[in-house]
Amino acid sequence: MDKNTRKTSFGKWVSPINFEKFNETVMIRGQDRYTKKLTTQAYTLLMLHAHLTQTDSLHALKAALASDDLAQAAGVESISVSQLSRKNNEL
Repeated sequence: MDKNTRKTSFGKWVSPINFEKFNETVMIRGQDRYTKKLTTQAYTLLMLHAHLTQTDSLHALKAALASDDLAQAAGVESISVSQLSRKNNEL
């Protein structure tokens, strides 16, 4: 799989995930209780994208969010590296 098909296939790749069940578990555990931007679902999608594209750092992941397609797929507009780092520590 080359890099050009990864972006277009990302939505298809994560479509089998049952996010209703996922969000139910997140609500039970209270993981998004005080979260405004970076929800657990958005974080998970970003980390899946980072793994798929072999992103080396949180800075590179933040730079990848400049792509409107990735930001729209994850459901975020902009995220700082510190927010990603805090979510890493939280989970």
